[in-house]
Amino acid sequence: MGSFRIILLTYSLLVAIGIGDTYGQDKAVNTVNDSLQHFMSESKKFRAAFKIRKSLDYAIRTIDLAHQLNNDNYKYRGHYMMASNYQVVHDFKNMEFHGNEALKYARKTKDTIAIVYSLNVLGGVYSDGYEDLAKSIKYFNESLAIAEKLKDQSKKMAPILNIGWAYVDQKKYDLAFPYLNQAQNIIENHPGEVSIIAINDIKYLFGKYYAHKNNYEKANKLFDEVIQLAEEKEIYSILSNTYKAKSDTFEEMGHKDSAFYTVKKHLYYRDHLLDEEKLRQIETAKVNYSLNEFKREIENSKKEEEYLAKIERGNLIIIISSISLVLLVGSVFFFYLGYRSKQKLNVTLQQKNKELVEAKLEAEKLTNVKSQFISTVSHELRTPLYGVVGITTLLLEDNDILAKHKKLLNSLKFSGDYLLDLINKVLKISKIESNKEELAKTPTNLALLSQNLLHSFEYQAKNKNNKLVLDIQKELPEVVNIDSLKLSEILINLIGNSSKFTENGTIWLRVKVKSIEKDTTIIRYEVEDSGVGIPDDKKEFVFEKFSQVGREVNKSEGTGLGLSIVKNLLDIMGSQIHLDSKEGRGTKFYFDLELEVIDENDNNQLDIDNTNTAQSYRRILVAEDNKINQIVTKNLLNLIGYDCIIVENGFNALQMVKKEDFDLILMDLNMPYLNGIEATKRIREFDQETPIIALTASELSEVKGECLAIGMNDIINKPLNKNDLRNIITKNLQY
Repeated sequence: MGSFRIILLTYSLLVAIGIGDTYGQDKAVNTVNDSLQHFMSESKKFRAAFKIRKSLDYAIRTIDLAHQLNNDNYKYRGHYMMASNYQVVHDFKNMEFHGNEALKYARKTKDTIAIVYSLNVLGGVYSDGYEDLAKSIKYFNESLAIAEKLKDQSKKMAPILNIGWAYVDQKKYDLAFPYLNQAQNIIENHPGEVSIIAINDIKYLFGKYYAHKNNYEKANKLFDEVIQLAEEKEIYSILSNTYKAKSDTFEEMGHKDSAFYTVKKHLYYRDHLLDEEKLRQIETAKVNYSLNEFKREIENSKKEEEYLAKIERGNLIIIISSISLVLLVGSVFFFYLGYRSKQKLNVTLQQKNKELVEAKLEAEKLTNVKSQFISTVSHELRTPLYGVVGITTLLLEDNDILAKHKKLLNSLKFSGDYLLDLINKVLKISKIESNKEELAKTPTNLALLSQNLLHSFEYQAKNKNNKLVLDIQKELPEVVNIDSLKLSEILINLIGNSSKFTENGTIWLRVKVKSIEKDTTIIRYEVEDSGVGIPDDKKEFVFEKFSQVGREVNKSEGTGLGLSIVKNLLDIMGSQIHLDSKEGRGTKFYFDLELEVIDENDNNQLDIDNTNTAQSYRRILVAEDNKINQIVTKNLLNLIGYDCIIVENGFNALQMVKKEDFDLILMDLNMPYLNGIEATKRIREFDQETPIIALTASELSEVKGECLAIGMNDIINKPLNKNDLRNIITKNLQY
């Protein structure tokens, strides 16, 4: 469910249920009209105070009296208030009913503004309640089209803001942004005609937008402004939403304590808004309204019976009245039984909801513990692996090594790489399950990316006597906007899977263009092999974690995590993986991606090759406390053409930078005396220019935000390999 939208029935409510006061009425019924206005005022007052039971009672009285007087204006306003109250407790079925009733009577009165706000109610039902974005936008756009014909531009505020809010709820922030700007323009051009609550809501939505864009400072500043006003006015829905958004922002920044504090505030205000008493009261009010509706039907029926009685004389009147009375008593008894049943069911549901909330909190706690455990263990495993893989790589670079030793070293490196791949895949699954994976799109040359990925499997293909074939359609755009890292992970897992189950065969990587327009294209990736294929009874399991389909046939090694990672990453990218395979005749995996096409003439960010890499003499400072890691890093730097000086902790690194000039610093994060974070902070006090790259065995997503925030330029995972180290140094020395 999307965020609870207070704008729909607070800002718009001020106008929607206040209109129509000037409709002409006969002076003889002024007293009755005063009663209608009194009922409506009381309902608004209690609704604003979140006293739902009392607000509903007065709204029902308004509707009852409006029916007696046949006053369509107050019928509309009463049903609008009913919808407002049902929205508070998320009873969207009843909200929809009363929203439609409000729209019906608004159209009868031909009041344009009433129609605008009734359509907003129904848009809110489908946005917040049924999560049907297309239908909600349809209602909001219809409301906006009518409002744009009015002279008062401020009347456009509710539909514009609701469209923006609907897109924010669905995390379509770029679609929401133009509507938020329109709403902001209305505030600037009509400052006296827009409510304080509407202004607060816009700040909240802009905060969500900037949080999504990783501008956390601006987002938190807006959230704090929203909270200050909402606490003064005791607007619990806004407080609940804003504290939840602020908690999510702190979580992204890695500020665990602040995230925990703000989520507690969110839960406090949410519980305040939706406590058990309010839910019990709403059930009571539903029954009261149903009984009044039934009594009105009986009254209409009695009028018809009285007319017939004049024709069929007194005996018929007695018979019909008796039947009517019996029906009324029976109906009341029926509603009473229904009410008792609903009460019992409501108590049961509340208990189940409480158990579900407790189970959810426990599950989230266990997930966090698991993620923390995996992250810690991975760090401890990666550190010694850095030495194993690094030293093995350096020895293999030695041309004088004996052939028999080279064979053993290749086996050792394979085992180290395999273990590292296992650690990385378990981390990836844990990260996806913790919902910490996010898209980071960059301009990318798909042809070059695909070519490089396939080339990386040449050694493995040669060992199995496989042929690698790259097939790219010439219509493929040169540059698209995509998360190239996630695409690479997907293709590496798929090509690796094909390589594992194929010998003396062919592996194809195809990139097809399904459709292309000016700014978007739909690309299909296919990875096909001529390997052993997948039996029909195994196909539904291949995307499950730790599945080992076919292992008993060809004894292939693997974790059984690769295809599960592919499926989850494609879910994040808005796509899904498809499988076409026959046992003994090969396998084909394919998926489609809708991508933004980048005009290469306007793109200055894409560096397709490294032809500009400077090979001039460079001096690098390495801060690393582990002796083996020092040896590996020094030799890797020498291999790629750089000289280095090594220090054992952050304090020594700080002293060296004060005394000598370096072109770049490689800074380990976990060191004695002074760690990499603190050392970087002190260096940045007097040196803002020298690039600093963090070295870490931790999961990058857990430390990257903090590293960049304190002034580091980049971050790389241990264990290092020669190519990654060369690329990241070259990248940071180009500036």
